[in-house]
Amino acid sequence: MRDLRSVNAQPGITSLVIVQPTPFCNIECSYCYLPERANRTTLTHDQIRTIFDKLMAFPTVSGNVTVVWHAGEPLVLKPDYYEQAFSIIRGCSPPSLQIVHAFQTNGMLIDDIWCQFFKKWNVSIGVSIDGPRHIHDASRKSRSGKGTFDRTIAGIEHLRREEIPFHVITVLTRMGLADPDALFALYKQIGVHDVGFNIEEEEGQHRHSSLRSCERDDAVFAFFLRFTQLMSEHNYRIAVRELDETIASIRYFDRKGPINNLVLPFGILTIDVRGNVFTFSPELAGYSAEGFPTFAIGNMFDNSFDEMRRSEVMQSMAARIAEGVDLCRRTCGYFSVCGGGAPSNKIFENGSFASGETLHCRLTKKQVTDFVLHAIESCDENRGGNELQDWLA
Repeated sequence: MRDLRSVNAQPGITSLVIVQPTPFCNIECSYCYLPERANRTTLTHDQIRTIFDKLMAFPTVSGNVTVVWHAGEPLVLKPDYYEQAFSIIRGCSPPSLQIVHAFQTNGMLIDDIWCQFFKKWNVSIGVSIDGPRHIHDASRKSRSGKGTFDRTIAGIEHLRREEIPFHVITVLTRMGLADPDALFALYKQIGVHDVGFNIEEEEGQHRHSSLRSCERDDAVFAFFLRFTQLMSEHNYRIAVRELDETIASIRYFDRKGPINNLVLPFGILTIDVRGNVFTFSPELAGYSAEGFPTFAIGNMFDNSFDEMRRSEVMQSMAARIAEGVDLCRRTCGYFSVCGGGAPSNKIFENGSFASGETLHCRLTKKQVTDFVLHAIESCDENRGGNELQDWLA
């Protein structure tokens, strides 16, 4: 699910809570990993009150927390639903806790009423769009098999007219990765200044990525090289999540690696529509694997924080994930910009948390780092004249 903006993780602190108000989604993306996308079960407001009353007592919850409504299409529920939910959560929250609400949406249902709601509650909005029509519609189709590009663009236009900031998430399939010019042209046309690129991953029920064929070439390196050249040529800057995170890791180099909230117990919490609680990678929600009949560490309606912390699932996952992080630390030259990878990729690709390299890390960590180092070296060699120098400043 790394279709979320990154947060600054701290050991022992819950920085991100993902809430699944409903698993239902109104479209069928070819690469989606989420189970139960036809299930219309919805969290009731009484359940939301119970969840957040208990969550506020977690010793890991303090300071600033981002609550992302996701793991389905959140906007299939109406603004009135969230108006009541947000009011309940505000009533549960101590004055010392700063909560930011966020939606990750396909954008198709955004209208003027939604925009007024976003403004009232200062909601952070992420819209999923994979590129121009021919790229987007190849993977992101309605339940009747039609393309969704036009309705997504219409939703974005509502945000733009109301001057509501938004970022986009683009899943890079083979088609999108091969055409950075088309992606850049669309972003410039619709006013995108903030983007995160998720590679098409092999997770959950999506077992084969179209990028498997390019894992050993430099396709991601070439994509970012061209994309940053276009930013320079057009004098149009776009904040790119993957580049910004990598540059930060290089600038603030730590041999122990950056803080990686994907491998920290309770760093990220995912709460599904039944109240089941997951930590580490959000993509683990709803799945099982050998040795793990469930990845849920407990349930918000049935278990205390201490019961979740001490649960057999938590203890077993934490131990094996730590083994995998240690393996990465000992064997991978990119550990200082990664911090041990994503447990979900390891379990789904390699069959074990206690493992190392994955397709995901080869494409999104190694090739991205190689590109950033290349760009930095080019700037050093061509001080004052390199087209990437301003971007790296």
